[in-house]
Amino acid sequence: MGYFPFFMEIEDKKGVVLGGGQVAARKVEKLLPFGPRLICIAPVICARIESLAQGSDQLTLIYREACREDMEGACFVIAATDREDVNAWAAQWCRERQIPVNVVDDREKCTFFFPALVQEGALTVGISSDGKCPAAASFVRKKVEKELPEGLGNTIEILGGLRERVLSEVADQKERAAYLEKLFVFCREKAFQVEKEQVEAYMNQLLAERHGYWAEEKK
Repeated sequence: MGYFPFFMEIEDKKGVVLGGGQVAARKVEKLLPFGPRLICIAPVICARIESLAQGSDQLTLIYREACREDMEGACFVIAATDREDVNAWAAQWCRERQIPVNVVDDREKCTFFFPALVQEGALTVGISSDGKCPAAASFVRKKVEKELPEGLGNTIEILGGLRERVLSEVADQKERAAYLEKLFVFCREKAFQVEKEQVEAYMNQLLAERHGYWAEEKK
């Protein structure tokens, strides 16, 4: 069976990246927008990672070999060193403590896979080949990126901001879902080129029509 794609919050959670090369740098770049507290540990850390750490309170650099205490309390660990023995040691240590671990280029030692990511605002698409063919995941990522409509991320942010009002005014779950679907269709028909005021006006119209309908029903 494949690996189930959980989406979990990692903001302010401790994440440990072992290794300071370009592979580690790519992982750090993808993780930082999600707000974890990252610790990158390696005797030598590349300039790409060092530049990411400048002026950031999210990323801490430690210039030495890792030890087990570094991984204590971690939400996840990524082993991306150029030493197979270090990666294997980290994987075993994490497995024994049920800490999710990803070992770069060693599928069998992973307890989670780092997906190919597509991001557009609040929309995140994670693509995985179960570690069997990263090139295929990268291919699909590029296809998805090309297909995403411009403005979709902004639309999601707008709808997310208005969602609470619909939830507070419409008690029935199926009815709520229908109203939220109508709001999305409204935005889609405008090719996602919408402003908050436009969507809010349409939402007010829908809710006014609903209140008018229930008023007529009570007569």
